[in-house]
Amino acid sequence: MGASGISIDSAGIIKPNSGHFHLLIDAGDSTDIGVAVPKDSTHLHFGNAQKEASLKLAPGKHRIALQFADGVHRSYGSKLASAIDINVKK
Repeated sequence: MGASGISIDSAGIIKPNSGHFHLLIDAGDSTDIGVAVPKDSTHLHFGNAQKEASLKLAPGKHRIALQFADGVHRSYGSKLASAIDINVKK
């Protein structure tokens, strides 16, 4: 995971032009701007400024979206999100 033109920081403090990553697994392409990204099994938070992760997904088709959000998990919207389709084989 990476970003340019914006700082990758830990969650908890709101700093201008910064934030951290979230993965949305089969949960849409992005979270609406200003809305906090939920925290559940389909919305993974990387609030320690992580830039990589490993996922274990069930076999089949999945849509994975990378969403950037501010220090209190408020989404920057679709402009700072990207999604891909994958097919996990057995």
